Amino acid sequence: MRTVEEALSQILKTVKTNGTERTPLLESLGLVLAEEIVADIPIPPFSNSAVDGYAVRAEDTVGADCKRPVVLREAGEILAGQVSQESVATGTAVRIMTGAPVPPGADSLVMIEDCVRLSDGRVEIHEAAESGRHVRLQGEDIRKGEVVLSPGTLIRPAEIAMLATMGRSDVLTYRKPRVAVISTGDEVIEIETGVIPPPGKIRNSNRYALAAMVLEAGGVIHSLTHIPDDLEKTKEALRMCAEADVIVTAGGVSVGDRDYVKPALEALGTLELWQVAMKPGKPLAFGRIGETLFFGLPGNPVSAMVTFELFVRPALWKMAGREEDKLARLQLNATLTHPIAHAPGRQEYVRVSAFESAGELFATPTGAQGSGILRSMTLSDSLLVIPENFDGLKAGERANVILTG
Repeated sequence: MRTVEEALSQILKTVKTNGTERTPLLESLGLVLAEEIVADIPIPPFSNSAVDGYAVRAEDTVGADCKRPVVLREAGEILAGQVSQESVATGTAVRIMTGAPVPPGADSLVMIEDCVRLSDGRVEIHEAAESGRHVRLQGEDIRKGEVVLSPGTLIRPAEIAMLATMGRSDVLTYRKPRVAVISTGDEVIEIETGVIPPPGKIRNSNRYALAAMVLEAGGVIHSLTHIPDDLEKTKEALRMCAEADVIVTAGGVSVGDRDYVKPALEALGTLELWQVAMKPGKPLAFGRIGETLFFGLPGNPVSAMVTFELFVRPALWKMAGREEDKLARLQLNATLTHPIAHAPGRQEYVRVSAFESAGELFATPTGAQGSGILRSMTLSDSLLVIPENFDGLKAGERANVILTG
């Protein structure tokens, strides 16, 4: 069996980045930029006021304070969106609103709270101005011609704002991976509100868990399919889904008499990896059907979700254009609040809840850790990693946690 690190490395070497497409600005949120964005204008495009107040010449306000205000003649008003062609002459002040262009001749702003408007067209200045104060200079954020966003950048709300500032109503992005999700098992039935499964049957949670994880990872659902434990029907489902970028199955990859996913894959494509030294999730299969990547995940819900998190999500992120050094979740060191038993031999991923106290990160196991205990996932926001050669961990010991929530 390969280690988790060896298996992930092998998988990511196989993964290729998807092609690109032009995407409307708001629809690009969560996608990865595939082009260089160069500033066509400076930002700010003109020197403007950072406050509501008065544009003045700093030298005219020397010594001003509440007891000895300087009195200047008010010489007009500039609203946001307006441009004044009149210069601020010695002994004058121009009323100005936030965002309005600073008029010629002025080199400083005095906040409205530090001014008193008189009834005779004059204004008292109660604070000495300094040259440049409250002035947002042209180009102080971005220079014209400067590269503001590079290919490989994940587009977040801040990047949306920058793209809008650069006048981009659409942008070139990497295409989202299309993922076919296949659940398996004769015992599995579709969910129906208010309908109790008959004896021997269980509801199909894997279909929805894996579909949700695909969406969370930025993928697109190509199809949702369920197949019984039948070799020919398994082959047919894989053939039909092979037009997707990725196929993800749940169940049927172990060594049972009715585990048909692995032999079906071997009949239609190539099995490149099987079994990983990890808990939960040992019977992981990875391969290809033509150009379509295949991930065969275990059928137990916790095992399916943990293996998706550790192997499928990084692959989808790479396909979607993320750079190699940005494929991993944030991993931190935490102090255990409770002991955790562990049998050496496989690297274990314990579902924990992480919290901070007095500047230190702690991790608490979320109860029973069996691969069928779905509640261990709903209560967790992290996976605590126990290396394969460890013989358990004591309360107060530290370990690495992968933040997933």
